[in-house]
Amino acid sequence: MQNIASRSLIIVFLLAMGACGGADPGQGKTGPAADATPEPAEDCTLIVGWDPWEPYQYQDLGGELRGLDIELIRGITARVGCKTRFLASDWASLLEMLKKGDVNMLPGATRTAGRAKFAMFSDPYRDETFVLFVRAGEKGRFKADNLGELLERGFRVGVVSQYLYGEEVTALQDSAEYEDLFITVPISELNFSNLINFEADGFLEDPFVAAAVIRKKGLAEEVEAHPIAIKTREVRLMFAKASVEQSLVDAINVALQEQKSDGSYAALLEKYLQ
Repeated sequence: MQNIASRSLIIVFLLAMGACGGADPGQGKTGPAADATPEPAEDCTLIVGWDPWEPYQYQDLGGELRGLDIELIRGITARVGCKTRFLASDWASLLEMLKKGDVNMLPGATRTAGRAKFAMFSDPYRDETFVLFVRAGEKGRFKADNLGELLERGFRVGVVSQYLYGEEVTALQDSAEYEDLFITVPISELNFSNLINFEADGFLEDPFVAAAVIRKKGLAEEVEAHPIAIKTREVRLMFAKASVEQSLVDAINVALQEQKSDGSYAALLEKYLQ
């Protein structure tokens, strides 16, 4: 994996700022170039990791990579003049690759002090909530106001390795009393299998992701949402300190704000989450 050179990224940043100038009437223009789409710098190719998580990141029946996060990344990297190459793996493996700089960017990330040691983050682009899902007809059996109450009764909950579910869940995962009740899987779809096969009593999932899996696999009669919902932190794009310069992150933040201002991002939300 070649590092993205500082000089090239500064060029990309200047191109991006020139291209973005036309979107804000308050910004100065320097002639026709201000409205031109920048050409990608020759060596600005970002390796973007993704794991199956429809409707944010997934392959359709024809093998085409789609999703809210995928289209967002394609849009903003085009605005700053960079190409993208997508690499699929599970989330835990992608995090390790990002630490080394072998992957440059990951979508759908939560900023933490631990991750800030090896990563930089974009401005937030969406909020995230996780809902508890149980077998159909069992929500009444597992009445509780929070996950801790269920764990006290021996409830086994499925989670994805290295996913962050908020401070409340992290504290429970770190507790010696409850750590064995968390059933960890590499990808989220395995939580559905474990639930149906009685290897877990429930699992935590983004409600839009769960709806997509339930629809795709025909599980509407087997899985239902529990009232317990956990709001986590804002979601951001995450960049490898080992192979990405801050100047590119700054340029991407400008492009992200443009997408929000010109309606492009709202259109993506409507396309994938409505």
